[in-house]
Amino acid sequence: MTPMANADIRARLERMRHDYGLWLGRECADLSARAQELGNPILNGAPWEPVRGRLHRIAGSAGTFGFQEASEICRLLEHRLERILQTGASGDAGVFLRELGSLPALVKSLTPERLSIADDLLHSPVVARAPEDRESRQPLIFVLDDDDATGQQLCRMLESFHYRTCRFGTGEALERACREQRPDALILDLHLAVEDGLAIGEAVQHLFAEPLPLFVTSRAQAFEDQLRAVRAGVVGIISHPLDPIRLADMLETHLRRHRLPPARVLLVDDDEMMHTYHRLLLEEVGFTVMTLSRPEGILEAMEGFAPDVLVLDVHMPQCSGPELAQIVRYHPRWLQVPIIYLSAALDAGAQLEAMTKAGDDFLTKPIAPEALVAAVTARARRSRELAAALSRDGLTGLLKHADIKARLQAAIAQARRRDASLCLAMLDIDHFKSVNDTHGHLAGDEVIRALANLLRRRLRESDLIGRYGGEEFLLVLNDCESAQAFKVLDELRESFGALTFHGDERDFQCTLSAGIAVMASDVAGSDALINVADQHLYRAKQAGRNCVIGARGSGTPR
Repeated sequence: MTPMANADIRARLERMRHDYGLWLGRECADLSARAQELGNPILNGAPWEPVRGRLHRIAGSAGTFGFQEASEICRLLEHRLERILQTGASGDAGVFLRELGSLPALVKSLTPERLSIADDLLHSPVVARAPEDRESRQPLIFVLDDDDATGQQLCRMLESFHYRTCRFGTGEALERACREQRPDALILDLHLAVEDGLAIGEAVQHLFAEPLPLFVTSRAQAFEDQLRAVRAGVVGIISHPLDPIRLADMLETHLRRHRLPPARVLLVDDDEMMHTYHRLLLEEVGFTVMTLSRPEGILEAMEGFAPDVLVLDVHMPQCSGPELAQIVRYHPRWLQVPIIYLSAALDAGAQLEAMTKAGDDFLTKPIAPEALVAAVTARARRSRELAAALSRDGLTGLLKHADIKARLQAAIAQARRRDASLCLAMLDIDHFKSVNDTHGHLAGDEVIRALANLLRRRLRESDLIGRYGGEEFLLVLNDCESAQAFKVLDELRESFGALTFHGDERDFQCTLSAGIAVMASDVAGSDALINVADQHLYRAKQAGRNCVIGARGSGTPR
């Protein structure tokens, strides 16, 4: 984020602080006048409940905008009023009325603390910024391995998945190269003959403001080695004998994480000023935020926005945050969405009770910006990991059959709303049964994973990829015309045919066939589109396999 953007954030927050200060003065004056109208709270209890709610609001919000002393005073007044209403403590009533009456003058005399947002929050790496375009180039991977055969084998395999590689035999050569160019990831051998691989990785990390994705290869999985790897910031470890496809999968999974769209946060709070403040903080560090003031719109908002995290104020006039959370949890689709409560309540018992009712985290107002960002980031990351685990195939990491079909339906609806093009492709690995029969099911799994990794590497983030069943894959190519789809699929066919796999006794290669369908007005929906693509795939098989059959004359079999 640029210094100008930082200054803009602070200016906007300072305007909010100024506006809040004006509101606070008016609110305290009105509360004092209201107290004079109501009289002794012991004799006239019920009308004082809204006063208690207004004190609670100030207690939770004032500190956020720099009026920390006002927050503490109103919190004490709220607790005192609550005790009076519950116990009828006559001695406290007079004191409470006097203190509330003097509140406007007291607040007017306060000097608000300066609003502060730490620079490290504005530059925080916990939320990904808009990434550089990785689709326009092949990621660069640096490999440190002093064994020529192992290092060259690893580089060849990674290059077959369209990674660029540079191999180094010494830490000095690697560090010199890193000073000249930052790679996208670093793979190093944990057990070099002379040098300490992890120490080299740690030294290289110090060259960069943001850490490199660091992977290690290891001939052993000793606890001490793994602990050292964790402390060195290693994100993945793979054992010898090397499984390059597994390593490619780990690489792509990590690099793809930085290309994901921003996490979505739904904020529900009846206090418009507070949810505007929190929305501003979260948006400025990269989240996409939707705010909701009326809780009855929660399910419609969830359906349309599909949040990764739900943030609920505990105390709202129509229903409480825990009650709203339970309504959300009635619907199985949203069970995996983490819920964070925001409240000014300091009562540990109340916090625990709220947490037992469908909550995952509890933040007490006023909330430091760093605490809010860290909590939402951690929960969003976990939410996405869980969603991926539930919707994605265990072998390939691609969308499962039901999930890719559901996403296809949504993509068709969106394309029609935007009057955009869409193509669907069905892929099938040729003679896959003979691969399993000849080379074993482990080799067959390797082939399937290799194709899945190749598809992820070669297709755009806007495209959808699913494992439709067995060795069959379904691709949804958004904003893609027929001729372009044919070109992409034919290039994928050639790349897959160039991969070499390793069986028990000999190396082997595989081919694929594909059929393409184009969304058109005469194709009623997702099932009809899948049927057209499947028919073209069948024609490709009949034409001798290892070819792509397009639609509307887009291409001919090879």
